[in-house]
Amino acid sequence: MKKAFLMIALFHLSSCEDDKPTVVQPIAESSYLDINGTKQFVMIRGANPQNPVLLHLHGGPGVSEIGGMRKFNKELEQDFTVVYWDQRNVGKSYTENFPAAEIKVSKYIEDVNVLANYLKNKLKIDKIFLVGHSWGSQLGMLAIQKYPHHFSAFVSTGQQVAAADGELQSYRYTLAKAKEFKIDSLVQQLEFIGEPKGGDFRTMYPFAEAFSLQKYILLELNRKIYEGFTIEKLYANFQESEEYTPKEKETYLTGANFANEHIVNDPEYNNYDLRKQVPEVKVPVFFIAGKFDYINPTPLAKEYHDGLKAPKKEFILFEKSGHDPAWEEAPRYHSELRRIHQLVK
Repeated sequence: MKKAFLMIALFHLSSCEDDKPTVVQPIAESSYLDINGTKQFVMIRGANPQNPVLLHLHGGPGVSEIGGMRKFNKELEQDFTVVYWDQRNVGKSYTENFPAAEIKVSKYIEDVNVLANYLKNKLKIDKIFLVGHSWGSQLGMLAIQKYPHHFSAFVSTGQQVAAADGELQSYRYTLAKAKEFKIDSLVQQLEFIGEPKGGDFRTMYPFAEAFSLQKYILLELNRKIYEGFTIEKLYANFQESEEYTPKEKETYLTGANFANEHIVNDPEYNNYDLRKQVPEVKVPVFFIAGKFDYINPTPLAKEYHDGLKAPKKEFILFEKSGHDPAWEEAPRYHSELRRIHQLVK
C-alpha cells in the first residue's frame, strides 16, 4: 500500500513538473555580418522568438533609422521579431575608405537577398514580413519583384515612385505653399533654382545643392502646414539614441552624405520610375501614406498603387502625417502592421 502511494505521489510530482509554464526567452542579438563582401550591422530584438520576423529597410539611401525606430516603434518588438539593419556604409555599418563603386541599386537588392537567406536559416522561418521607408520603399519593391519567395508581404511608408514626376510635384507643392504663406524669401529661393528638369539627380537643378535646398524649404514650411516632424526631431533621432556610439554619431552624416552623393552616379537610380520598372509583383503590398507627404508625394504613391498589379494591395492614408507616419502616428502604425500581418499570414 505504501509502495502504491509512493508511486502515485511520484507520478503526481512528475506531472506537476511537466505542467510548469515554459519561460520564453526574448531574443536580443547584435552582429556584423559579411554581406556581399561588406561589413554590415544587424540587430535582432523581440519578446518571443516564435513571433513573426519583421525586416525594416531604412531610407536615404544612407539614413540609418535604428534610433528613431527604437524610440518610437519599440512596441513592435512585442508582436514581431524586429530586424534592424544598417545598410552598406551607413550608421553603424560605416567604414572609412568605402569604395564609391559599391553604392549601386543592384548591390542593395542583393544585400536584401543575402540578409533574407541568413534570417530564414538562423531563425528557422519560411517568410519575412518586409517593411520599407522612403528609399527603403523603392528598395523593397525591387526586392520583392526579384525575390518574392522570401516575403509574406511588403509594407511601405513614404513610397518613392518616379524621379522626375516625384521631384516636380514636390517642387511645385513647395513653391505654392511658400506663396500661400507669403514668405517672399523662400519664394525667391525656389524661383531662383527653378523647376527640376528631368529625372537625373545630377542635372535636374542648375547646381547640386538645389535638391537639398528644396527639401529643406519644404520641411521648414511643414511647420506651418501641419504639426509633424521637424528637422530638429529627425536629427535628434540619432543624436539622442543609445544605439549609436559617440563615434558613430560623428560619422552618421558622413555615411549618409556619401551614399546620397554616389547613388546618383548609378544609371539604375537616375530616372527611376517604378510604374514602368515594377508594374506587377507576386507579393501582397500595402502603402501607408502620410496626407502631408511631399518629400515623396502621396498623390503619386496613390497613382502607383492604383495601377499596380499584386495578389493583394491596400492604400492606407494617415491624416496627421507627412513623410514619417511610423513616428508621427506611431500607435496607429503599430496597429496597422499587426492587422496587415493577420491578413497575410
